[in-house]
Amino acid sequence: MPAERRTLLVRLQLMISTPALRARHLDNQYALQRAIIDALGDEAAGPDQAFQAQAAAGACLAALHTALVRWAEDEGRADLPALIAKALAAVFGDDTIGRPP
Repeated sequence: MPAERRTLLVRLQLMISTPALRARHLDNQYALQRAIIDALGDEAAGPDQAFQAQAAAGACLAALHTALVRWAEDEGRADLPALIAKALAAVFGDDTIGRPP
């Protein structure tokens, strides 16, 4: 396993096993979700559009988190891009995301 992937794996395993780090991770996800919404600017101008953008950003981040946790629990053996695609397809459907690799 390349050093970068091994570092990611070790960091994820530490985050999963440490309650304070899991809590900080959730704080970071919320901040990232807000940053995505802010970056959309006028695209999410109305309350309905803003809510939809917030829900979609949250769902994407949750799917990514789920794939990363599964990958870490599997000791990095699984194909991470395929897990991410599978998680996104579970949330949005195969037609929206495309077929996982």
